[in-house]
This record gives sequence, structure tokens and C-alpha cells, in this order.
Amino acid sequence: MKKVLTLDGANLSIQDLKDILQGNLDVVVEIQEHVKSLILQSRNTVDLIVQKKIPIYGISTGFGKFKEIYIPHQEMVDLQKNLIISHASCVGEPLKPNIVLVMMILRLNCLIRGFSGVRMSLIESLQKAINKKLIPKVPCQGSVGASGDLAPLSHLALGLMGIGEIWNEGQYIAAEQALKMHDFEPLEFMEKEGLAMNNGTQMMAAINLETLMRSQYVMNAADLALALTSYALQTNYHFLRNYSKSDNKSKNIVFSLIGEGWADQLKTNPKSIQTAFTTHQIIRQSIEENLRILEREINSTSDNPIIDVERQSARSGGNFHGEYMGMLADNMCIALQRLCIFSERRQERLVNSEIGDCGLPMFLTSKGGLLNGYMIPQYTSAALVSENKVLSHPSCIDTVPTSANIEDHVSMGAYSARKALQVVQNAEYIIAIELMCAAQGLEFAKVQLPPKIQSCLKFIRNIIPDVKTQDIFMSQYIELMAKNLRDGQINQLMDELQLL
Repeated sequence: MKKVLTLDGANLSIQDLKDILQGNLDVVVEIQEHVKSLILQSRNTVDLIVQKKIPIYGISTGFGKFKEIYIPHQEMVDLQKNLIISHASCVGEPLKPNIVLVMMILRLNCLIRGFSGVRMSLIESLQKAINKKLIPKVPCQGSVGASGDLAPLSHLALGLMGIGEIWNEGQYIAAEQALKMHDFEPLEFMEKEGLAMNNGTQMMAAINLETLMRSQYVMNAADLALALTSYALQTNYHFLRNYSKSDNKSKNIVFSLIGEGWADQLKTNPKSIQTAFTTHQIIRQSIEENLRILEREINSTSDNPIIDVERQSARSGGNFHGEYMGMLADNMCIALQRLCIFSERRQERLVNSEIGDCGLPMFLTSKGGLLNGYMIPQYTSAALVSENKVLSHPSCIDTVPTSANIEDHVSMGAYSARKALQVVQNAEYIIAIELMCAAQGLEFAKVQLPPKIQSCLKFIRNIIPDVKTQDIFMSQYIELMAKNLRDGQINQLMDELQLL
């Protein structure tokens, strides 16, 4: 059954887009009736501006450095067409089709707010393209996040004009052919409409949505890994920071698994465990705050100029700038990297019997020397943590002026978003490896396992065989564990155990 998504320009959430972000493209969008009057009023205002021959940026003038050049009425349609064709200048690998589909939905959600001055026919065409899954090929490199994602959004519009390529049954084919196959009339943009299609933060926002959704799963799995590792290492806690029970979800998850009275009996105090509640909680709060910022962004007007119906005019501003999205993504890189550093250090505690006094065998195997156990997965975590250190350098602190210095400050938010997605993927692998190591450690630990920990161990063992008496093909099992994390299976387990 297709998912029906009803848009009103104000109430779209990450939950609404979750299925698409996870790769399910089977969605139909509808538009609430009450927004249609706003769209019509906005377009009527554009028509009045055109009739009065008023020089207005993006409607009857050129763009960027050409903003002082008045464009005659008979050339205004060509102006919009030329804008899209010339600005579609991205390079590199294409964005995943599900990300582009989210971009299309986000752009539609912006246009129906009634500040963009587009015709109802354009709204209906974009809706039809979404519902028919006419997903243009959008290369990932080329946005500086100044006038939003100008170049990527131009590629999106270009495909719907019948130029470039469109995704069709697992491959890209000529856009013109794809539109004919689906009985879709190629888009032709009237005054203001090309600019309305390519001014916005939708690429940055779409990528950040996927990063945040996956970050929520990573965060929960990291708390689970912390609890399992803690029990395997028999580590104690003395947690006095001033949080109420409702304030510190990470602490609640761990103590729900191991029991609060357990802490007094135990021995070692590595900082990667002892201070984990504080670190995990601030990372969790960062994810939650960034989600609020992002949901505000995808329900905002990221357009320029915006149409002022009351004054029958248009106003230019910085609504399209990517600073929000860039800083959010860079913040997520830093937060997730802290989570990964702590996890990798806990893995070292699990596999290295020369550290601490927990009684676990070296590399978590009973036949060390003949077998290697979990020696090398910790290498993988170390490599990914090191990679994340480079990726966590903020992109949004950079700026390279563009458009003949008209855009003298750019956000670089698009790269911030792209690298944050890589960081969260690395985090999935790192936390997956800790879960694998912790499960093996629990099987060697000479302690009675609480029922919920037994359930977690059973879940992991259904995916990953033990290495007590055998070596296993680690790569394929790391991938399997990470997939269970990424797909939300671990999250579902935690929900079933009433941990969340």
C-alpha cells in the first residue's frame, strides 16, 4: 500500500519522510486545499508586476551581477529557461534517487507556502513528477550553499524540462524518453518560476534529514553498546551530574539493562565508560536540537525574491542561505565523532586483556595465536575514527566568494551535509563492531546476565556467530550488523525491551 503524504507547507516532519529516507520510494503526495488560494494570490502578484513593467530582481531583471539589466517582457520566459540550463553545472557522482525524491518533496512543500509566485500548473506538474517517480539525475558536487543549492536544484528542474537524465527502473535514461514514457509534459517556466525552482536549501536539507534519522538509530545503538560493554567489563559508575531521570535518556537505557544496584560491586573505571553518560547525553541532546532546527527549515520559505501579496511587490533577502544547514551538519560531524571515539576506546578495553582486570581473553578468543578473534575489527574502528577526524573539520568556517563577489559570503553547507552523511555511515560501522565485541565479551564474562541483556545477546547471536573456537569472515558480519542498525532493527529490539 502506497504511503500518502499530505503537504501544507508547514507541518512536514522527518517521520513523514522516514520510509523514503530508508529507500522506499512508494509514496504519493497530496496538497491540502487551503493552500491553493495562497498560491493563486502569489501568482497574481507576479502577473501584476509583469504588467506594470516594474524592474524586479529575478522576474524582469538578470541574475547576480546582471541584476541591473532589465529584461523585456517578450524575453522573460527565455530568461527563466536560460537560468536553469546555465546553472545546472554540478559534477561528480549522482545523489541517491531517494535523496532527490526528498528534495522534490521539500521544494514542493516550500512552493505551496504562497511566497514563490509560481502558477498552480507548475505545482501540479511537480506533484505529478513526484507521484510518477520522475527523479532527475543530480550530481552531488557544485553547491556552495549561498543562494541555496542553486546548481543541484537546477539539475532537478532540468530533468523535468526533458534535458539530462531521469531514474527509471534502476538506471538512468534520457530525460526526454522518460517523460514520454510517463506521459509527462516537459516543464516550461514562466516569469519567476525558474528562480523559484532553484533557490533553496533542499539538497542540504534532504541529506541532513537522512543523517539525522540514521543518527537517532546510531545514538540508541551506542547506548545499548555502552551497557553491554559495561557488563562484559564489569565496570562501575558514580554518576552525580545534576540530571533528572527524564533528562538523561542514555543513563536510563544503560541502567534499565544492568540495574542501578550493580554499580557498587564492580572494579575498573576507564573514562570511556565512566564519563559516557555525560558524553552520550550531550550528543543525544544535540541530535534532538538539530532535528528541531531541520524541521523548521523544511517548513520555511527558502526562496528569493519572496512575493509580498499585500504590497503587490517582491522582496529580496537571504532566505535561501545555507548557514543553518551547514552549521547543523558540521555540528553533527563533531557530535558523532565524539560518540565514535568513546566506542573505539571501549572496544580496545574489550579486546586487550592487558588493560584493566576484567578476565576476558586477548582478542576475545579462547585459542589466541591459532585464532585472531576480534583483533582486526578494532583496527577498522580505529581507521574510521581517524577518517572521521578529517571529516569533522567544519566546512562552514570556509567561504569562497562567487558570482563576481555578489555572493561575497557563502555557507559551504552542501559539503557539510555530504560529509556528515559519511560520518554517520562510519559511526554505524563503529557501533556495530562494539556490539559484536561486547556480545563476545558477555559470553566470556563469568557473571549471570540479566534477562534484557540475555535478549540482546540472543539478538546479536542470530546475526553474528561467536569466535570462541573459530575465526569468521569479519567484513560480511560487520556489514550485516551495521545494516541491522541502519534499518532500525536494533532500535526495534530496544523498543520491545522497553528501553526507549
